Amino acid sequence: MLGITPDQMCANNLLNNGSFQNGDFTSWTLVTTANGTAGVGFPIVTTWPLGGSNAAQYEVGQVNYINGDFEGAMLLQIFAASSGTLDLAFDWAAMGDGIHNNSDAGLFQLVLDGVVLNSYDVGHIGPNNLFNGTLSGAASVTAGMHFFEIDILRPFQSGQGTTPYEFITGASVSAVPEPYSLLLFGPGVVGLAAMLRRKISP
Repeated sequence: MLGITPDQMCANNLLNNGSFQNGDFTSWTLVTTANGTAGVGFPIVTTWPLGGSNAAQYEVGQVNYINGDFEGAMLLQIFAASSGTLDLAFDWAAMGDGIHNNSDAGLFQLVLDGVVLNSYDVGHIGPNNLFNGTLSGAASVTAGMHFFEIDILRPFQSGQGTTPYEFITGASVSAVPEPYSLLLFGPGVVGLAAMLRRKISP
């Protein structure tokens, strides 16, 4: 009987150090936008504010104020993939600075090869608020090298200790199983169910 387990159906993460488990930014390229900053002394690797893993921490924003201009920082990683469909995701969090209200805690964007797959603007945040979520998306790609990108942007200036903090962890890219793999898995389940029925039949 041929079959694959659910664990075998889950492809390995094509990114390296996706949760900053190395304690640093190994495999990542750190970039700021033209008028953006990651924040004074940032980014750093710290503890994910909800616990359980490491995270990259930022305090992004503009360097010089320009009304409506979203600026900040980007995390980039090049990875190799076979042709097919990819699932991409990362976890984000935004936390108040403990003192100030702020009109925008950050715009998070999931980008593949320069195309935005998904985004979320946190909007207003209070001094003691903590918001978090996951951005995910899927895309069909050709075989070769591809660019995974996370954007963290705000339309206001960044002030040391006076603007919200942004966190990133759990960045992942995985290949979606081909249909033939699912077909192999299907008969395995059917065969197991038939065996169980025979065992419990009088």
